[in-house]
Amino acid sequence: MQDKNGNIWFSNWGEAYRYDGKSFTSFTKNDGLSSDIVTRITEDKNGNLWFGCLSEDENLGFGYGGGICRYDGKSFARFTTKDGLLNNDVWTILEDRTGYLWVGTRKTGLYRYNGKVFINFSE
Repeated sequence: MQDKNGNIWFSNWGEAYRYDGKSFTSFTKNDGLSSDIVTRITEDKNGNLWFGCLSEDENLGFGYGGGICRYDGKSFARFTTKDGLLNNDVWTILEDRTGYLWVGTRKTGLYRYNGKVFINFSE
């Protein structure tokens, strides 16, 4: 993903990275991500970056985490089941033209975030 400042953002099953054209910066749980397994990165119209994360399986040696993290360029805010998601395994994030954030999670569906609450959509 390329942000409005021209930085390139990408992830793998270990952390997220920013490339500014000269050097790489990595972001992990130590920096405020809820998980080191980042599935999606998107930028909203206000310039915030949103990271979709998977919850980490303790049986595989990872630990915990998951949900969505918002990065304002300085710090991370985390959104999880405590904030209305039914599942912390986030696979996709998209902002629509009206500014709503749409979130797809593993097995549990689709959510719309209006800046305050997550609304679950189901069949």
